[in-house]
This record gives sequence, C-alpha cells and structure tokens, in this order.
Amino acid sequence: MSGEQPVLNGSFKPGNGWQEVRFAQSVTGRYICLEAINAQDGKDLACIAEMYVLDKDGKRLSRESWTVKYADSEDVTHVNCSADKLFDLQESTYWSTTKDNPYPHSVVIDLGTTHTLSGIQYLPRMESKVPGGIKDFKVYVTSKKF
Repeated sequence: MSGEQPVLNGSFKPGNGWQEVRFAQSVTGRYICLEAINAQDGKDLACIAEMYVLDKDGKRLSRESWTVKYADSEDVTHVNCSADKLFDLQESTYWSTTKDNPYPHSVVIDLGTTHTLSGIQYLPRMESKVPGGIKDFKVYVTSKKF
C-alpha cells in the first residue's frame, strides 16, 4: 500500500466480541488493507476471527467474491490459521500471523468489484485472553491493482 493514505487510523478495544469502526467519509475501492500496528498484549501475534466491510449504507458486503491478495504473515502450519479464515463464516477459525514475526502486520482483501465503503467490523479470537488481539490499526482502500 505504499503511497496510499489510510482512510482510518484507530484503536480496537481490548476483549472479545464484534467491534465496528466507521470511516470519517465513505470511500470507493476494490481492495481493502487492514494494517495492525500492535497488539493488546504487547506480543508479536496478530489474529482476526472474522471481518466484514460495510457498504455506503452501513450494511455488510457479501464476502462471496473476496480473495486474499496479500498477507505479510500467516501460520499455514495450522490448518485453520490462513488469511482466508477471516471471511470463512466460522468464528472458531482465524487468521494468525506466525510467532516471533514482529508488527506491523497487514492483510489485503480483493472485494471482487469496486464498492463504496463506510467502515469495517472486526472480531478477535474468542479465547478469554484474546491472543493476537489487535490494538492500533490503519485501514487503506484503493482501486489500484496490485
């Protein structure tokens, strides 16, 4: 995402459960990047159980046509930890970076077509201590092909 400006700089709250963040204004693009700057627990791991992107009306976009264009790290040694798990409709699976791979971490999703977007919804891992819970983050949206 070099040369791109984030559409949102923010912080997720610690703990479990869905969190929603909105952009200051709607943006149009085909690719969305979530860049995790650091973790709630101060460790290197980043994890996302599920993620949705919100359309211009604040409704969840269909994830049927989504594909992962890039992930800086994914723990493919475990079956349920690749980046595509963040949109597989299974809250028990999750994208996880590999251990001892320092922040920042990022994942880029191709939404399949261009959309006008207003925000995202994020679900961290469900365990009580929320391993890999993201604290500070940036969101980028672009129509430029990678």
